[in-house]
Amino acid sequence: MPTRREMFKSMALAAAPVAAAPAGKIRHIDIIHHSHTDVGYTDMPSVTRELQVRFLDAAIEACLVNPRFRWTCEVTMTITDFWRQAPAARRAQFVDLVRKGQMDVMALAFNQAPFLNARQWPLMLDWLPANLLKQLNPRVAMQNDVNGFPRAGAMLCLDRGIRHLMMGINADMGGPPFRRPSAFHWKMPDGRKMFVWLGDHYGTAYSFFEPKGWQRGQAKGASTTLRPPYAGDHLRTDEASSRASHAHLLTRLAKLEGDGYNYPRLLISYTNQWRYDNDPPFPPLEPFIAAWNRLGLQPSLRLVTATEAVMDMEQAVAGVAPTYEGEWTDWWANGDASGPREVAASRLAKRTIEAVLSPVWGPSNARIDGRVDEMLRDLCLFDEHTWGANVSVSQPDSLDTIAQYAEKSLTAYRPMGHSEWLLGQRARMHFAGKPEGVYVVNTAPMEYTGWVKRPGTGEPPVWVEKLPARSVRLLGGAPKAQPNELPVEVDGAGWPVAATRPGMAKPLFTQGIGDFQSVWIAPPARRSSQMRPENLKRTAAAYGVTKRTPTNYSQVYSQTITHPSLESGERTLELFRGQARATLTVRLVRKAKNAAEAFFVQCAFPAPGVLPEFTNGGVKFVPFDDQLPGACRDYVVVDGWGRYTTTDGQWLWVTRDAPLVTVGGPHTWQQVQQKPADPERLWTLVFDNFWHTNFVANSNGLMEFRWELAWAEKFDDPATVAETLVSEPVIVVQPGVRESPELMKSLFVP
Repeated sequence: MPTRREMFKSMALAAAPVAAAPAGKIRHIDIIHHSHTDVGYTDMPSVTRELQVRFLDAAIEACLVNPRFRWTCEVTMTITDFWRQAPAARRAQFVDLVRKGQMDVMALAFNQAPFLNARQWPLMLDWLPANLLKQLNPRVAMQNDVNGFPRAGAMLCLDRGIRHLMMGINADMGGPPFRRPSAFHWKMPDGRKMFVWLGDHYGTAYSFFEPKGWQRGQAKGASTTLRPPYAGDHLRTDEASSRASHAHLLTRLAKLEGDGYNYPRLLISYTNQWRYDNDPPFPPLEPFIAAWNRLGLQPSLRLVTATEAVMDMEQAVAGVAPTYEGEWTDWWANGDASGPREVAASRLAKRTIEAVLSPVWGPSNARIDGRVDEMLRDLCLFDEHTWGANVSVSQPDSLDTIAQYAEKSLTAYRPMGHSEWLLGQRARMHFAGKPEGVYVVNTAPMEYTGWVKRPGTGEPPVWVEKLPARSVRLLGGAPKAQPNELPVEVDGAGWPVAATRPGMAKPLFTQGIGDFQSVWIAPPARRSSQMRPENLKRTAAAYGVTKRTPTNYSQVYSQTITHPSLESGERTLELFRGQARATLTVRLVRKAKNAAEAFFVQCAFPAPGVLPEFTNGGVKFVPFDDQLPGACRDYVVVDGWGRYTTTDGQWLWVTRDAPLVTVGGPHTWQQVQQKPADPERLWTLVFDNFWHTNFVANSNGLMEFRWELAWAEKFDDPATVAETLVSEPVIVVQPGVRESPELMKSLFVP
């Protein structure tokens, strides 16, 4: 069986563009110098941000000392941090250097994982203060490390006049969709195109000129283990050293051209060789290039900003670069499943923010919008691609590992808590002065029928029916009980395998609903390079006898889950009377262990052979049919729902807590590229600690996941239905006493 790398290479060679220069010889190389920004990994996130500001200040100084030095700011987060603390004179120097073209600013706030929703994406391009954004006017987006880029982000870039994307993918535990370095036009669903430079790894420029790697300090995870390189350590400027670098470069270029590269120019990125990531500028780079060109060595070299380099590359190869279309799904996305509770907290915060901004409370104001902006910035940082220390897996209990993940986790938990408090403030102010009573509020965009929790009361949930969209109702007596439904088909243990409601030709789900399975690595194979399909094993769960609990509005089925990786587990399926709808809840208590494994929960539908429709960032895609060739198909990130469309109606699947899903099987490291035989089976990837670095090694304890299943002849707006199904109406107890104006003003005014 060919490896994924071999497969990608063969696919790309088959689609390689026509030669753009005689014999495919590279005659010129542009070198882009920048610092790769990981918000964490080498240092605690807060330390990283301070270091990046200092690196930017050092780059300004290097530009002022040497007018030929060039520096590209990879992310706008660093510029915003710098701007907050820099004196006016330093700010002016920075802006002037950008205007002169000595410094460059990329468009994105940081390198993101594909978990941003439609409300977050604009902030990724508006991270800078508005007046500064206008002055700097970024024209190119850059994404490094991460293996994909959502079309939601690309289309928003095009809306802003940003039509170039530079990718420096890290192929560790993933890879580019096809051969690199190369260029292509990326066609969006609306027909617009973005020019993409699919570059080598963001730190490879050094290895083109030096045969040996600099002994960096990153292996131990300490920024002070070894000093960064200085002038004379490498990239020396004497003639003998320059010619030795030239000989090494020609060897590298010959291999590159032999692999099919045939453009007349090449674009490569240079990061300082201290740690590759979160590194300062290397001022000796420019003298090295100057010495090279004085000797007349070929190809010629140029130290250049990213914007100038990619636009010149487009001019050189645009006529021969191929066009591709489809969602660019990310091999690295599975790492987020290593922290399922934190992911669930971030998704709860996003839902609560929508409730805060619901029109039911009346208009917002600048103070509320500012607080929401702070929460969204935290959530964007949670969705940034760096999840922890570079020793997170090798040293899972080290202080550095714990400290880094503590900071990362706060970017989920902080907006969760603050959004809940802000929602409470909006509710209290809205009902101030209203008559005494217990009110229930539907903040969602559609009518709501279902259970409503009464937090803090110790009382069970109450049932409400047909509560109009974005409306308020006094909580009254219990609605009339619904009539009994048609029988539910169950297996030998009493667990439902099908349930059909009036008007349905086929059931709401099929056998396998709520099935649990793990995938693990068979010893002696280990993480990373040995995670090949032949080394992966699967273990299915066993289930206890089903307990059935009827209510006036539903039938509830529950079973215990037994599995070697679990202390305990339970799955619950609630079938609602009078509705073609069900809720699946799975609670898992994972044993504490560092062994690599992934957990999956299945939902199955009577739509054989039909591919579901998903969205990411609000942009629709159909897996396998609408993805870039070679992009990750083992699993994909979704906004929270999928829809199956057949002649018998539409089935809606909604995931509340876990946004990673595999279509047609519990795939991970399977390198799936072809449509599976059973795409009607969705396996949610609820936990995955296969990563060998940077992600959580040992999430354990209680984890809860919930799914909503619904059927209709047609869902005109599935996203709105999904939002409503996972919404939680608000209960407000309005006392029959005069409320203290001092307390209301000081405590509850948002």
